[in-house]
Amino acid sequence: MPHPNVSLFQTIRCLCTLQWRLKRQERYFHEHLPPLLALLAAGQTKTFSEKTIQRIHKYWQLGLHVICNSLYQLSGRQLTANEQQRILLFSILGPLYDDLFDDHVMSYEQLEAFTWHPEKHVSQSFEEHVVQTAYIELLSLAPDRKRVMEHLHQVFVWQQASLKQLSPEVDEAALYEITYQKSYCSILLYYSILDHYPATDIQDMLYPMAGLLQLTNDAFDVYRDVRSGIHTLPNLYRNYDQLQQHFMTDVALFNHHLEQLPFERFAKVFYSTTIHALHGMGCIALEQLKANTRGVTSMAELAALSRKALVCDMDSWSQKIKWVKEVRRLVNYRQPVHAAVAAVAAL
Repeated sequence: MPHPNVSLFQTIRCLCTLQWRLKRQERYFHEHLPPLLALLAAGQTKTFSEKTIQRIHKYWQLGLHVICNSLYQLSGRQLTANEQQRILLFSILGPLYDDLFDDHVMSYEQLEAFTWHPEKHVSQSFEEHVVQTAYIELLSLAPDRKRVMEHLHQVFVWQQASLKQLSPEVDEAALYEITYQKSYCSILLYYSILDHYPATDIQDMLYPMAGLLQLTNDAFDVYRDVRSGIHTLPNLYRNYDQLQQHFMTDVALFNHHLEQLPFERFAKVFYSTTIHALHGMGCIALEQLKANTRGVTSMAELAALSRKALVCDMDSWSQKIKWVKEVRRLVNYRQPVHAAVAAVAAL
């Protein structure tokens, strides 16, 4: 894919195809999730709340379409029925494992021990039971049990590191590292449950992609994070010109790594469009934050702003048109490779 000029028509076609695939897969989720939840909750008096099911659905959508299926299609593979089952199982495990950490259901020492030795854990709650049952089942189905455990432990390590985000004293370099590493380790954890783990050249591409996905998430969550006392790059330092420059440098690095992969051109265009569909939303959210936070000099002033000022609404037709154009811009975006690498090293 040497410096393509992907047209607006191609971008729209790819995004429409992606939307069609999203809708087509919904039947799978609604047919397969209830019996799996019933199996995991067997013998328990508590059940899954609607809010938990909604979170599982979001994890599943991201894991299936953006992370797993898109990379498989890039390389000409198709997910097997067993791999789809593992993705659904992990979509249950993921948010509930996060809750064990965030809600202090288990101590950090207990959670780390559980990550390495789940069979030895004695559950004390419904949530622990479900996570334990799902994790043990996933390990039995995954092609490499040790790899899954190693990656989940890395996620745990970076979850611990992310506790620094509760302090306003966390420096910008630490926030960049936490933002990128936590997301990157989570994405590699997804791939560890599949039959085909990505090669090194693909992993190089995934690192900037993962960081940009987390930056996008942080840009959309400023309103909530400020009220929760969570410090992120968009809400603590608010250097949006620098953040946008960093964002675009990593877009260029992602595109460069993708170009080097030995896959068919249209597959690269479709993959790039799929990934940048989320990154494009991040660009729009950062631009809105830059415009609406001019003159803001503290977290307290940021917290005083309205939800409308801080939350990026993507539902209007004008925003959707802007988004499509932004996706196309990102797919076609290039920087000289040496300049992009030097820019990242300087940040």
